[in-house]
Amino acid sequence: MSGAIATGAGYWDPLVMLAALLAMAAVALLIRAAGRKGRQRQSEAFYSGSPAPEDAMKGSNFYWGFFEALGRYYRLLMRLHTGMPGDYVFIYVLVMVLMAIALIGGALWA
Repeated sequence: MSGAIATGAGYWDPLVMLAALLAMAAVALLIRAAGRKGRQRQSEAFYSGSPAPEDAMKGSNFYWGFFEALGRYYRLLMRLHTGMPGDYVFIYVLVMVLMAIALIGGALWA
């Protein structure tokens, strides 16, 4: 097992982890490809199948203190927020790929 890192509970091989990551990405792409084309984006929040009343409490009222204390941070997050799950999956996969590159690079460099 060249390149494997021995631990007390077994071994860890970065190339095996990279292969597992690539296999999971392939499965995710297959699932995505099987999805329905032309799905329309939902325009209003779901409120138990009925239109939300005008006096309904909004989420911003619950978190007013947090928004006041961390205003600059939340403004940055609101600019980055798209509301599309695919964007967050992309960011997650991108971070995982960068971590895999760092781990493989560290294993090859060591």
